[in-house]
Amino acid sequence: MIVQDTWKLLEQDTEALSSGYLTRRLLPELKYDVFLAIEKPANTRLLMLRVRHSSVGKGTVFPKSSSFEVRRVALPNDSETYVTIQLLLTNSRFKDIFTTLVQDIVDHLAPLANETNAVAEFIMRLRRWQAFLEKHNPEGLSQTQQQGLYGELWFLRQVVIPQLGSRKGIQNWTGPIGTQQDFQFSNCAVEVKTTVEKQHQKLTISSERQLDDTGTGTLILLHLSLDVRQGRGESLPEIVNSVRTLVENDPIAKEELETLLLEVGYLDIHAPRYEEIGYTQREVNYFKVEGDFPRIVEADLPNGVGDVRYSISVAECKRFSLPELDVISLIGCNYE
Repeated sequence: MIVQDTWKLLEQDTEALSSGYLTRRLLPELKYDVFLAIEKPANTRLLMLRVRHSSVGKGTVFPKSSSFEVRRVALPNDSETYVTIQLLLTNSRFKDIFTTLVQDIVDHLAPLANETNAVAEFIMRLRRWQAFLEKHNPEGLSQTQQQGLYGELWFLRQVVIPQLGSRKGIQNWTGPIGTQQDFQFSNCAVEVKTTVEKQHQKLTISSERQLDDTGTGTLILLHLSLDVRQGRGESLPEIVNSVRTLVENDPIAKEELETLLLEVGYLDIHAPRYEEIGYTQREVNYFKVEGDFPRIVEADLPNGVGDVRYSISVAECKRFSLPELDVISLIGCNYE
C-alpha cells in the first residue's frame, strides 16, 4: 500500500526535522499537488492537497468526524493564489482505517486532471468515509457479523453469480444498502441466515418485515450451517478474494463489489484479524416462506407495536424445504 509505506518512511526519518512538516509528493503527473506528510514533533499523519483558491468555493463545507479533521491553511510556500487542504488523523484508535481512507482518496484523485473536480472528489470520498466511521467499529466486524457476511458471499458465489453473471449478480446483493432481504430479484427475494450451533438451531429474525413476503414475490429463507475452526476451513478473507476473482473481468461489477463490502464494514486492513477463523459448510437449507411459516409480520402486530426481534426453530421450518435447483430456477427465470 503506497500510503502506508510512505508514512512509515517519513516516520522513520526522525532526524530530518524536529518541528514542521516532512512531506512526500504523490501523483507527480498531476498539475495540482498531492502530498503525504508527517507533522513534527507529534508525528501526526496528514494528506495535503494544494490547489488554487478558485477551485475551492467560498461556501465549501468539509465533512467532520471524531477521527479526522480537515483544515484549510496557507503554508509558507503558498502564494495568495493557492490554498492547502489538510486531512489529518485526530484519534489514534482509527489509525488503520485512516490509512485505508487516505489510500482510497489518492486512488480516486489519480485519474482527475482538473483540480476543481479533484476537490469535489476529495469531499465526496470524505463524506462516504464519514458515514462509514459513524456506522462501523474501527476494530472491524464482530464474529456474528463475519459469519453473516460469509453466508451472503457464499450464496453470491454458489448460486447468484453462476446463474446471472458478475454484474447482475452483484447488483442483486442489496442487503448492504439496507433492504429488508439480503438479495432481491425481479420476482423473488432471498434472506440468508448463518448459524454455527450444532443442535437445536435457531434463526434470529431482526424485524417484522424481514420475513414478510408482501411485494417480494416468492420469499426464500436460506439457512447456512457452518462449522467454525481455528486455522481450518475457508476464512472470510479467502471467500472475499474468491468473489473478487469471479468479478475481476467486469470493472463495473468489481467497483460495485468493493462499494458493498465497504457498506457492510469489511476492510482489507482488518483481514489478519479474520484469517485465524475458518468455516466449513455443515448443512444448507432453503425454505419457502409462505402460509403458516413460523414468522411475525407487520400485519399481525397490534397498533403501536414495532421493532420486533424474534427467533425461529430450524426444525420447524423444514416442512417448507425447497431444493436448491428450484431456487436456481426461480432466480434464473427472472432474467430470461
